[in-house]
Amino acid sequence: MNLSLPSAVLLITRFGAAEMAQLAVPETAAPIEPTLLEAAARGDSLDGWDAVDVAAAVAALARIADAATRARSEVQFYLRYRQPGEDAPDWVTDDLPELTRFHLYGESANAESAVRLRYRDILKRLEKLAAEDEARGASEAGKSGLQVSHQPRMFNRNSLGRL
Repeated sequence: MNLSLPSAVLLITRFGAAEMAQLAVPETAAPIEPTLLEAAARGDSLDGWDAVDVAAAVAALARIADAATRARSEVQFYLRYRQPGEDAPDWVTDDLPELTRFHLYGESANAESAVRLRYRDILKRLEKLAAEDEARGASEAGKSGLQVSHQPRMFNRNSLGRL
């Protein structure tokens, strides 16, 4: 199953450049202008920006890519019962940005936050989808139930004697 990662531009468009800049810039770096993160995500020229801020924006893009990879891995775990070549429902692709956002929030997404509640809802839907796939008879990781058998051993320590 091929799930494409949500791009930084998609996340910035969906959740806003200010929120993404606040979440993705490493704690060791100074906050950056949201427009810088947006320009870096689009691939615009960053010549007019301070080098330290550009480095922070590049680090933020790397953190966004890492969070997107973790979100995709999480979804693929729940889709492990899918038949080879069977696509995921469209809502799974729509939920990948939400999962990425949750992974960017990390520990700061407390139990009552809207981000964590959305995350739990998505996981419930994914669990239900996995249960439906398993009930249909799909097997985990493409295993077909084929078993390899072999003949019993012909030679062992006792049968070889003093050779």
